[in-house]
Amino acid sequence: MTPTSEGPRLGVFGGTFDPIHLGHLEVAEDCARKLDLDPVLMVPSNLPPHRAQPRASAQDRMAMVQLAVIGYQRLRASDLEVRRGGVSYTVDTIRALRQEYPAAEITLLLGWDAVEEFAGWRDTAEVTRLARIAVFNRAGSPAPDRTILDELGLPPDTAVLEVASPAVSATSVRRLLAEARPGAAVLPPAVEEYIRENGLYRE
Repeated sequence: MTPTSEGPRLGVFGGTFDPIHLGHLEVAEDCARKLDLDPVLMVPSNLPPHRAQPRASAQDRMAMVQLAVIGYQRLRASDLEVRRGGVSYTVDTIRALRQEYPAAEITLLLGWDAVEEFAGWRDTAEVTRLARIAVFNRAGSPAPDRTILDELGLPPDTAVLEVASPAVSATSVRRLLAEARPGAAVLPPAVEEYIRENGLYRE
């Protein structure tokens, strides 16, 4: 972590990462550059509260994130939610990071799909008190309207970023893997090898 006179600028990029793919990594890197974040913590959830049960175990998803961030200078794998166990609520993660890094400026990075669910999250007021929010959308898509962000409970200082990333989703990656097709175009090689060696995502 690179300290500054004001404290480190810490990014938090959470997700199921089932599996983590190049889209996740490129978005996180782009956000890190544009907001001068170092590091961005890639935090796989243990049990996501708003999504179906992940196909891969928390331990396998954590291992894949650890492999995926190798070579990315600003990205770090964090086992905070996996280690805590149970259902992974963002507010608990931000509280834990605030205790661990009291001088840090914490920025929670959210994709538009997560933002649409934000109003239903646990204790959003505490999340926005403890961390800044940055919303990213894919290049070529219209930026989220500020009025919509207000309606969804995002604070006025929410940053909005346009990021470039491959048009890939974890769902499409799992489908590709189930069909025994190579995932080199969308997966880090070490992650693809881990999936193959551990027999993950087979139908």
